[in-house]
Amino acid sequence: MPDAQRQVFLDNLVSGAAAHLQLAPGIKVCALQAGKQPGMALLIAREALQSGQLQRVLERRFEHASLYDGCFAYLDAQNALVIWHALPTARNALDKILSRMLSLTNLSALDTTSSR
Repeated sequence: MPDAQRQVFLDNLVSGAAAHLQLAPGIKVCALQAGKQPGMALLIAREALQSGQLQRVLERRFEHASLYDGCFAYLDAQNALVIWHALPTARNALDKILSRMLSLTNLSALDTTSSR
């Protein structure tokens, strides 16, 4: 069933409809526009952040720059960790981008496609 929910989320994201997917308490994926650029964001609420997770994300992002190309990490006004990626022109790439975002934050256990 989680695969179906993920596909509905990705379909809504592509169509421009309101899109969000709760992955775990305090962890969700949603549509998020940066300026005029539409994108997808993985948000980890402050209370769901693991100790040292931000530092590990930043280290991994820069140590493996080509693997995580296009992923931008920052803290929002509520101190939630946000991993943002612009929507790709190849819409079928969204699923892989979401998997990369989860990998970057060491949350691959929440990736429903990681077992494929």
